[in-house]
Amino acid sequence: MDIQLSADQSSAHGVTQWRYAIQLIEALEAFRALRPEWEELEATSEDYSLCLTYGYCELAATQVLAKGGLVTVAMVYDDSHLLALWPLAIERKGLLRVANVLTCGNHEEYGGPLVKGRATRPLVAACVRAVMQVPADVLEIPFLQDGSLLQEALESAPQSWVLRVLPNRLSVFPGYSVGLRRFAEWDDFSGTRSQSLRRNLRRYRKGLGLIGHTEFGWCTTPDDAVAVLNWLFANKRRWAVTRGLNTEYLMDDEVRDFFITLARQTDLSTVPLVAFVKVDGVPICASINLVGSRTLEYWIFTYDEAYNRYSVGNLLTEFVARWAHANGCDFDMRIMYNEYKTYWVNRETRHRTRVVVLGFRGRLREISLLIFQISRVRRRLGKEVVAALARTQAQLARRLSLPGLRKTSHDA
Repeated sequence: MDIQLSADQSSAHGVTQWRYAIQLIEALEAFRALRPEWEELEATSEDYSLCLTYGYCELAATQVLAKGGLVTVAMVYDDSHLLALWPLAIERKGLLRVANVLTCGNHEEYGGPLVKGRATRPLVAACVRAVMQVPADVLEIPFLQDGSLLQEALESAPQSWVLRVLPNRLSVFPGYSVGLRRFAEWDDFSGTRSQSLRRNLRRYRKGLGLIGHTEFGWCTTPDDAVAVLNWLFANKRRWAVTRGLNTEYLMDDEVRDFFITLARQTDLSTVPLVAFVKVDGVPICASINLVGSRTLEYWIFTYDEAYNRYSVGNLLTEFVARWAHANGCDFDMRIMYNEYKTYWVNRETRHRTRVVVLGFRGRLREISLLIFQISRVRRRLGKEVVAALARTQAQLARRLSLPGLRKTSHDA
């Protein structure tokens, strides 16, 4: 059933009269009916991620609805115009209805609304009031940046006490990005990086060129995008399996197929959705890049470890960052630490996943969160114990190998 709730959702704030509408969508046709308003809002937004564009969200909604889930869109209007919308998937997790981001399948999209113009405190606060009315028990907002307007607006909302009391080392995700738009020329930014990085990049590029025809670029045709995406996900899956990592989204083809479909719907001649390094026509490094209005997100990345000596990952990073700068974008290297990110970034942020309780039953979510955190601590403690035992064993072996301490048959 597709419904709109707005008759009693208005309130005055200063001179602005807000009107809230909640669209509950069970069929793709109803989602597509939102397209004109959505794309009009998108055209006026000053800062948005590709993840909030209509095209991206329609593909994500298609996946949700195919699995029997629901899609809801919280919308904020003034007297006559749409000012913001916040699309969400609603899925059953046990007894709970959980609202979360519309996702390609890896659940790593930043959560939040698409807003007209530049986000303001009153408008973001209105978005929070609207989203609190969606028909779910819990709202999960992944990787919300500390100090953002959305984080401030959510402070008064009822949130998980389990996540609130966690120490930072268990709840904070570091984020890494490069503010490129403030540099007039690429060399102005490059000059802020270490001399060793710049020297090594020249050396790696030269060395790579000696082993075959080397190409840096992005896929400009759907067929090329499909070929590189197939390689990217197969390579990344092998990487995870060999390390014993059960990265859920790599174990099936849902995310790969999402981006194959997105590539077929994108003007690839102008947008580096799939970038690559190829040697003699074969991919050795590739990335998926989400280009928004002001930021390029370095979304999914992999490389062939056989070319590790040439640091092909950093070479591709430089290529994509150069494109971002030339096209007026900052470069978001996303959350989670990786050493190579530190060579490039000039801005570090802190992110947390927020769990907002929308109704009494939502407090049941605390149980699964608590169980997860306990198991997480146990795994960490287990690894620390194993590492400590290994260190003790190594120390004992070294001591037994010292002259005068080595036990022989004559000592028995």
